[in-house]
Parts: sequence; C-alpha cells; structure tokens
Amino acid sequence: MNEVVELQAGQARARLVPAAGGRISALRLEPDGAGVAVDVLHPYPEDFFDPLHWAKGGIYPLMPYSNRIAQAKLRVDGQQVVLEPHPDAAPHTLHGNAHALPWMLESHDGASAVMVLDAAASPAWPWRYQARMGLQLTPSALRVSLVLRNAGQRRMPAGMGLHPYFRHRPEARLVYRASAFWPPTPEFLAQSARAPLAQEVRPLAQPLREGGMTDYLGGWDGHARIELPEGALLDIDADPVFGHLVVHRPDHLAYLCLEPVSHVADGFNLAAQGVADTGTRWLASGESLQGGMVFTLRGAGA
Repeated sequence: MNEVVELQAGQARARLVPAAGGRISALRLEPDGAGVAVDVLHPYPEDFFDPLHWAKGGIYPLMPYSNRIAQAKLRVDGQQVVLEPHPDAAPHTLHGNAHALPWMLESHDGASAVMVLDAAASPAWPWRYQARMGLQLTPSALRVSLVLRNAGQRRMPAGMGLHPYFRHRPEARLVYRASAFWPPTPEFLAQSARAPLAQEVRPLAQPLREGGMTDYLGGWDGHARIELPEGALLDIDADPVFGHLVVHRPDHLAYLCLEPVSHVADGFNLAAQGVADTGTRWLASGESLQGGMVFTLRGAGA
C-alpha cells in the first residue's frame, strides 16, 4: 500500500500519494468556504501505481517538461540528445518522468505539505534535476507551487505544469481565453500557431464541442472556470509562467483535463526550428523555474 497524506481545512480535504509520482489523489472543497464539500477530481486509485501505464485520475506534476518530444530527440548545444520513448506514445516521449518516480514528503502539517524529488540522470532525461511541490489547503481552495531546478552541470531544457483530471458532464460550461491555437497532428504534436476559431476558446461560459478533443492553446491569460457536476464552479488561476493550456477530453467523456503548462507540445524542437512563442525555457546549472496556481471552488451562482 502507498502511504497517503491527508490535508484538512474545514470540510476540505486533499489526499497526497508522494510515492506515486507526487500525485494528488483526491480533492474536496467547500464552495466559497461554506456549505457541503464537493469532490473536484476524477478518482485516482491510491493503492495502485504503474509508472508507465498510469491510472487516469487525480493530479500529477509535469516535469521536467510536458506533453511530447517528437521522435524522442532534442538538439542541445549543437548535439542530438536521444531520449527513451514512452510505450504509449512511441516513437515520442510523454509528460516527462517526474510523475513516474517516487517523491519524498519533506514537511506536512494539518493544511499544508511539501513533496520533493531528486531525479538522477537517466535514459528518460539525461540531466539531473530537483523538483519541489508545495501545497496549501483552505476550505475553498488549494494552492500549488512548483519549482524545477537544474541540479546537473549542463544547460537543461525545462518546462513544467500540472495534469488534473476533473469530474465532468459533457454539457458542463467552461470559460477560458487564449490568443493562439496550435493545431495538433494525429500523433498529438503541435504545429505552427494561428489565431483561435470561435469554437476553440470560451470567453463566455459555454460547453465544449461534442466528442473527444485535444486542443493546445497559447497566449492563455492564466484563468479558466469549470462547471462541476453539482453545478459548483471551479476557478483555476495560474502565474504567467503557465502561458499555455491543454484542453483534453477522451472519447468516452469520463473526465476533463485542463492542464496549465509552461510550453506547447514538442516546444523544444519547434523553437529550434525558429518557431516563436513556444514557451520553452533553458536552465543553466543551478538555475530554477518556478510558478504556482490556485484551484478555488465557487457556488453555483458565482
């Protein structure tokens, strides 16, 4: 059995499973800090952990990059770096390896915790890095802060984000704005950006288009709102480092993923080709990338 750490604030609960890739397995919040608590996340099985074929639920960290790297290859300082492809995305990589490694619980009190990871260089990522996730729970909100540090001696490409699985109804209304849309290929790699079409953003609350979808948005303003099955509204407010948003819903419509991330899918290779606004960063030895976001539950009439 994995060790589970529970945070509590009023009726709110957040359950953490550090050994399962630093996952948040469950989150209950009170609308506006008063009333009956609502389950926010599609459930994650706390007693099970497969680092390659992971259960689709909860929230996990995207580090040291998000999404795919095409052909599992990067150009770094004029040399090609070959990575280990992910079996579910081969020949590409998928979502970094932080969520596939056991994290350590550095500190914990009633309503807050810090999980840390010291990741050695490996075939999945040939740079040593350190990661830190801080969590602070209040009755109506969960604040998450992320830090990614290059702990190696070489310059490292870097990115980060969170991958939540929200409870969802197909007719639920959403709000999110962005200035760019990156059309995905059939293999879920991004292409050059263009202005979004009307059905690709939601400046006013409205449902998603029908069926499954995977949209890559750039120039995201850092705010999104999700209508949960009970009618409560969940706000996501992210720091500017998270300038990209992934909107993913599977064909079976069981959950919804709104992923605040720092860069677009395959952003490192796109940037190397001269594509602008990919959101990619490079960290010198000892340098860090950091940012945070808040998930806040509002009443149905908010």
